[in-house]
Amino acid sequence: MTAGQIPTVLASGMEFEGVLSFRGAARIDGKLSGGVVAEGSLVIGEGARVRARIEVDELIVGGDLEGEIHARKRVELLSTGRVVGSLRCPRLAVAEGGFLEGRCETLAEAESS
Repeated sequence: MTAGQIPTVLASGMEFEGVLSFRGAARIDGKLSGGVVAEGSLVIGEGARVRARIEVDELIVGGDLEGEIHARKRVELLSTGRVVGSLRCPRLAVAEGGFLEGRCETLAEAESS
């Protein structure tokens, strides 16, 4: 699934407080505070503001994310992305310009389940 095919769950200008749960893929371009629990991929778009505990298979961050993050497969931090908090994942990719502050623990994929 390409970035253009991922359904936007929370559009720019929208705010959500609570726990977001889904299967498949979703994109956040607005503001979310609370949590995300998913079997699939989450994209946090440029301009998004997320304060949450996140547990997903794959996470792509292009906006502002603060919280506790656990990705079972991988995390990709884009050049516009900013992560502050604790991060656990087996694979991490950080683009030039991406910002990461906090605790980062990379685990073998078998350990991340």
